[in-house]
Amino acid sequence: MDEPHKLLPIAYRSASRVLRNPLLAEEAGERAVHLLVLAVLDGTPPHHPAAWIRVVARRSALALLRSDWVRTPALDPEVMAGVQAPYRQSRHFEASLVRERVEPRLAPRQRAALDAALTTSTTRDAARCAGMQPRDFRRHLARIQKKAREAFAEGLPDDPFADDAGVQFRLPS
Repeated sequence: MDEPHKLLPIAYRSASRVLRNPLLAEEAGERAVHLLVLAVLDGTPPHHPAAWIRVVARRSALALLRSDWVRTPALDPEVMAGVQAPYRQSRHFEASLVRERVEPRLAPRQRAALDAALTTSTTRDAARCAGMQPRDFRRHLARIQKKAREAFAEGLPDDPFADDAGVQFRLPS
């Protein structure tokens, strides 16, 4: 059983006999191959892998029929092509906007805390990066958030976001 993914077409055909949706049949086939890989890794490979994968793919297809996946109405691809994706700016843009507005108001230690908060994923890592205890780091974050709320509440005269009343600001926790 060197390459279980070669049994994927067999699993797909078996699942497509139960499911009429090709995406769901593909999902059921992938689930069957995944279960085959788990069985091989567990040390109990089937004696007849092709027959085993047919049965498991059919059972996976039936499980998908019983689930909520089938009850979700499919969207017409032409309608989806005509819908524009919502415009969203990157996290990098948001971080640069926060730095631009808030950093001039901060003390050097608070700037280090803000930089650590924007570049790490957890509070503990950010505190470590800023050279603080987590408790002290959270206190600095509270002060930074207060100053940031004040900075965003004031707005700037040439600010393109000044018309947006609901600017949300939240530092990562």
